[in-house]
Amino acid sequence: MTSVRFRLAPGPPEPAGTGDGPARVGLRVAGLEPGPPREAVEDLDLAEAAGCAEDLTGVLGPGTTDQRRKAAGERLFALLTPGTVGALWGRVRAGARAEDTGADPVRLSLEIAVEDLRRLPWELLRDGGSWIFHDPRLLVSRRHAPAHLPVPGFPGAEGAGDGDGNGEAPADAGRQPAGPAELGPLRVLLVVCNPLDRTDLADQEHATIAAALGTSPGRAHLQVLEGPSHQRLFDEVRTWRPHVLHFVGHGMPAVEGAAAALPFNWATRENPEVDPKEQWSLESEDIAELLDEWRPRLVVLNACRTAADPVDKLGGLAHAFLEAEAEAVVSMQADIDSPAGVAFACALYREVVKGLAVDRAVHTARRELRNRFSEQGYWALPVLATQRDPEAALAIRFVPTERSITTLCENSLYRDLKLFVDRADERRVAWQALDPVGPQEGRPLLVISGQSRVGSRCTGKTWFTRSCLLSCFLHGHRITYVDLRSRPSGGAGGEPGSTHKDWLGLLRAVRDGCLDDSQPEPMRPEAFSAFNAELNALVAGAVPVTAGPGAAPAEPVADQGRPFDEQVGQADRRRAGIFRAFLDALHAADPDPARVHVLALDHAEFLLPEMCRQAVYPELIEPVARRREAPLRLLLVTTKDWIDRGALPPEDGGWWQPVLTLGDFPDRDYLRLADEYCQRAGLNFAAEEVRGAFEGYTKMISRRGGVAVDLFRTIRQTLYGADT
Repeated sequence: MTSVRFRLAPGPPEPAGTGDGPARVGLRVAGLEPGPPREAVEDLDLAEAAGCAEDLTGVLGPGTTDQRRKAAGERLFALLTPGTVGALWGRVRAGARAEDTGADPVRLSLEIAVEDLRRLPWELLRDGGSWIFHDPRLLVSRRHAPAHLPVPGFPGAEGAGDGDGNGEAPADAGRQPAGPAELGPLRVLLVVCNPLDRTDLADQEHATIAAALGTSPGRAHLQVLEGPSHQRLFDEVRTWRPHVLHFVGHGMPAVEGAAAALPFNWATRENPEVDPKEQWSLESEDIAELLDEWRPRLVVLNACRTAADPVDKLGGLAHAFLEAEAEAVVSMQADIDSPAGVAFACALYREVVKGLAVDRAVHTARRELRNRFSEQGYWALPVLATQRDPEAALAIRFVPTERSITTLCENSLYRDLKLFVDRADERRVAWQALDPVGPQEGRPLLVISGQSRVGSRCTGKTWFTRSCLLSCFLHGHRITYVDLRSRPSGGAGGEPGSTHKDWLGLLRAVRDGCLDDSQPEPMRPEAFSAFNAELNALVAGAVPVTAGPGAAPAEPVADQGRPFDEQVGQADRRRAGIFRAFLDALHAADPDPARVHVLALDHAEFLLPEMCRQAVYPELIEPVARRREAPLRLLLVTTKDWIDRGALPPEDGGWWQPVLTLGDFPDRDYLRLADEYCQRAGLNFAAEEVRGAFEGYTKMISRRGGVAVDLFRTIRQTLYGADT
């Protein structure tokens, strides 16, 4: 990919007593032609440039005509491309080819190290009758120029070294390179500055971002903070360690004597009485402390006037986040209406969750604003600034290949997860238990239950379980989903004619589940040959025929399907031997003995409670819970009634508590979740027929005090038929 970098910076000082030197603009181009990078440098009249700033700072305000924006863009371009710089740029533009030709676009960065010029609307740059920031042949962003460092690699500037043998210092001298790609899922923290203010459409933005991220199930996790206190926000950043920190609010530009800030929990016309103790502001000078332990890959300030601020001593909120070494920051350089902010966020996260570079994502989101709000010029408001290469700024990786991820998401067990709304808090608990982020210690056993207060039979336990498994799969773990409602194989293992199982029926169901082709990595039949041989012998009281734990027989052995004979003696010892052989088979199935295997037993209520308490708990569940069977981890999914009937011994509650209980959705979240569901399902929630159908249930929901998890699907089927 061709890389182009404009730098606008102070030139070297004049001889003593003559004042500062002129501003300089430099252009460096790598990859356009074979050989070393090409460079061009020109002096600029800083006084003229500063005067230009005075004329252009208001061009993005309300009521500005498109003609005025074009004139501003042409003037900015003339400022950036004088003389030899302009000639070299002409060669770049002529050699750039559009993305739809199959060629990579040119990656262009602007590094504006002159503070007075940083606040200019560079996103309006216009060359040859077209907007540079809209050109499909270009990916344009700003490059952060740290205030505490000399401008790195600026041709001809004082201190320029010989970093690459071409008269240029290393491109990022004095700064640490971007860290390696973070292991996904992508962690997004959405901070709603004031949930009482309905004008910022925070609920709609929340629904839109959640729906956009949900288009690729498992790849991202959205956590939301609504009106947090100062301490809660700081604690959440340090403990949750988000890759993306997204703010929805209203930016407050600095005034003389005060810092630029994001206000939290302010009084509104609808809610004039707000406790003064809950009102506070995140000021630019607080940002370094906010990011002292964890630096996000991307910060999104979807709030007005959060880009450069000439009055603020730190240069504005966006600049403060960059100075605190956030990898990339998206901010707004003027007032933007909330509907446009929501549209921008939707397009941005649709691209981010695909794994695209942040400059590609912003390019697409900018195009969305131009298509939908062309007259207002909102497309020029977002400012993307990065520390380093935009390709690495938001680098997230997954252990499985893209093909295996796609195959799993198309699997009948997982493909409907794109309709699985909310449960962010519960998913975080499960994720931190099974696969913790950071220094937290996980739990090898997680019990999941459900309880509806509105009388619904559905609490979403199965979808939730599959969502957890998908996240674990993306981390490279082996996952196995077993539905214990299936009928026992063979002629033994449960009640005749029933799906209810005893302990032996459970083991056979899990074995068959591990071998099922619906699993992302089904085990081979021979993996259970040793277990089958032990099972065939021990159920009848015979001596096992294998040579030791995990030793496979010379020939494949099938399960003969016989029941366990309690009458032939040493029943407890034989039963323990069968469980041991089963666990050995699970451990031996993976060539990597340290690889985590997450086993989910859904609908555990189909296991007879007394059988669980007497056999399955002591021989399978407790050893896993006590970490004696690492790296095996267990998800036990069941009903509250099954637990209350003593299937798990209460005296051992320290090993399996607390139960993660899924309930109904809160009634206050109904319309937001309906909006999110419709976007995930491809429905237009704004359409009168659709919104009217969902709003028709609000009185019933208010009366019940909660939302049944399956209500959204029911309404959709009512509208469009049972097959939708």
